[in-house]
Amino acid sequence: MQGYLEIITDYDLAQAEDLLAKAGLSLPAGRTYGLGFYEDGRLAACGFLAGNVICGICVAQHAREGGLATSILSRIVLHGRQEGVSHFFIFTKASEALKFKDSGFDLLAKTEDAGLLEQGRPSYADWLNATRAAINGHGWKTADTDASSTTATSSNEGFGAIVMNANPFTRGHEYLARTAASACEKLLVFVVEEDVSVFPFAVRFNLVRKGLADVGNVLVLPAGPYMVSRASFPAYFTADAKVGSIHATLDCTIFATRIARDLGISLRFVGTEPFDPVTAAYNAAMASVFEKHGIALQEIPRLEASAQSISASKVRAYFKTDVSEESWQTLAKMLPPVTWDFLRSEESATIRQKLRDHVGRH
Repeated sequence: MQGYLEIITDYDLAQAEDLLAKAGLSLPAGRTYGLGFYEDGRLAACGFLAGNVICGICVAQHAREGGLATSILSRIVLHGRQEGVSHFFIFTKASEALKFKDSGFDLLAKTEDAGLLEQGRPSYADWLNATRAAINGHGWKTADTDASSTTATSSNEGFGAIVMNANPFTRGHEYLARTAASACEKLLVFVVEEDVSVFPFAVRFNLVRKGLADVGNVLVLPAGPYMVSRASFPAYFTADAKVGSIHATLDCTIFATRIARDLGISLRFVGTEPFDPVTAAYNAAMASVFEKHGIALQEIPRLEASAQSISASKVRAYFKTDVSEESWQTLAKMLPPVTWDFLRSEESATIRQKLRDHVGRH
């Protein structure tokens, strides 16, 4: 007896985990839907949806001639569309990328280990056009390229860029941006748009924008789904250091071969990372990938307060309990006024409660 069934039970998940492990894969984090094809009660193929990211598509060795991967894919897309999803990503092994391209997905980038493809709207071209419009509307001019082209004609000397999550915006983030702004003519600060952090994107974006409003050569922009997102860099949000370097390399490749080329970015700034292995792997991947594509990487030492490096995670830790007045004074050394004022306001009450209850990386 054969058929397609949703993967729900622990037994089904265990079968999927075993099938994926044999292919060198693991159960996708953040999965919202799973579909399996069963033969006499045994799982022969599976696939998952995590938000709008299709992942974990795998077919048992004995069943790979029957088009099961394509069938699983089309059924997951149909389910997603029924749930209101109009834009899909596929994060997959590099060896599988061509198969999904043949199924109507556009390849965004591929490394030796992984590939990222997309289908639907808004697409990369839509994001690029909106970002260019924001930059041009600011009175700056971007590189003259088409989103599908392979070469760029730069119409400026190149932008500097930073990508930050800012969960929340600290004096460390502020120092990084101001130091970078002094080292380049024009700086684009992209705020991670993936909304899985305790501080929502709208809050993070607003704090960064307000905190840097007095720096004339800085423009703060949404990062969209193409920089440090659950599609391009899922390990960033799960703290999975084992696969962190694979995801980081893919994210950096998208930035180098698409975003930097299409916008005219020639320099990227990062802060040093002495603590977090996933972010450290990201910095290492940037150094390796960017060198191949002629993008300069400048690492800026972290700002310290009371002889300790400032980090957003340290700030969040203060809110695990009631914050004393003494702790607020310590936080004032770690936070710019815009963030400190926000956290002391009633507007942040819900976030402060989330910080108290939150378990996880972000």
